Amino acid sequence: MDINILNALHLEDINNSAHPSAFFEGHGYKILIYRLFKSDIDSLEVVSYPFILIDGGIYAYDREKKSTSKIEDFTSFYNIIDTFVDQSMQKVESYVEKVEELEEKIHENLSAIQDWVVYKKELVRMERILAQAVKIHQYFITKTDTIKEDKHLFAGFEDIEEHLSRIYRVCGINIIKLDSIYSLYSTLSNEKMNTTMYILTIISAIFLPLNLLVGFFGMNTEGMFFSGNQSATLYVSAILIALFVGLYTYFIKFKR
Repeated sequence: MDINILNALHLEDINNSAHPSAFFEGHGYKILIYRLFKSDIDSLEVVSYPFILIDGGIYAYDREKKSTSKIEDFTSFYNIIDTFVDQSMQKVESYVEKVEELEEKIHENLSAIQDWVVYKKELVRMERILAQAVKIHQYFITKTDTIKEDKHLFAGFEDIEEHLSRIYRVCGINIIKLDSIYSLYSTLSNEKMNTTMYILTIISAIFLPLNLLVGFFGMNTEGMFFSGNQSATLYVSAILIALFVGLYTYFIKFKR
């Protein structure tokens, strides 16, 4: 088909690789764009797939070649969309696994929270993209008589809608799960901080009196206790040890 028959704005839309899912009608034609995910790479790659419906035919648009290729019929078109949706489902499932792994890791290593920001950002993005895809897919079905009049086609496109809706809900569930993981991380971090502060408090409480005692006996003044006593060092050492053991025993019992 000759793409020059398209409205200039519509032509700009189908050439936009970042265009969201959309369905709109022109003079004698319809434009359908699905924006979904690829599953063959580790990172999140979002792709917009443009289609043109005209004179009862369906054409896939190739942005690089600036050309169209005719799709045999609506059944073939269904198979193409179903493949795109399956790839998106695989991508969402991969993030579900990543969130589950993060939940297990966070108990052993708090530094694993670094992945949380990436997962949260990408799942929120995926949820937003899927919400639009579900809405456009539903609208496309209601506006396409060929689908509504064929019960097998209608069932197939409804199945696609169910798959899109399901992975949309899965994204939302895992976003909530990530929030719970962050709450767990905050709790574990606070517990670790509290334990550290408790240990520092005990050390300070034990050594502060010892430092005070050492400073007292270190004063260069007349009439100091044990002054001139040959066993003074032994006595002072015994006092320090007794004080240390006493304070340590007290804090251990207090902790219990």
